[in-house]
Amino acid sequence: MWAQMTDDDLIRSSDLIVVGEWMGQTSASHRGQPAGSDIGALAVTEVLKGKAGTTLALLAVAGAAAPRSSSDITFRRGDRGLWLLRRHSDGPIDLYAADHPQRFVPTATGAQRIAALRRLLGR
Repeated sequence: MWAQMTDDDLIRSSDLIVVGEWMGQTSASHRGQPAGSDIGALAVTEVLKGKAGTTLALLAVAGAAAPRSSSDITFRRGDRGLWLLRRHSDGPIDLYAADHPQRFVPTATGAQRIAALRRLLGR
């Protein structure tokens, strides 16, 4: 179950807010052992909050073989929209998470929502 977040809380808790397209995901491993999660790639076309010039964001996502719950968030190759990402870890690479339903607003069905969030961001 997910608790609704206010727009202000959502923006404040997001380290990187971008417009982009989901490119896909692949299994992650550490020293030959499954890491328990996959790494997804998001092609960034516009940065609204975060490091300017970012063209790729890596996301930690549930592994393809992991057990699923009805509340799990999944992305499909080609999903486009606004992504409100939080930093996932402080490891050697910037790894983000879109682990709440409000952290992805699809372009196809969310034009008004995207416009409202852009106004709050001053963009």
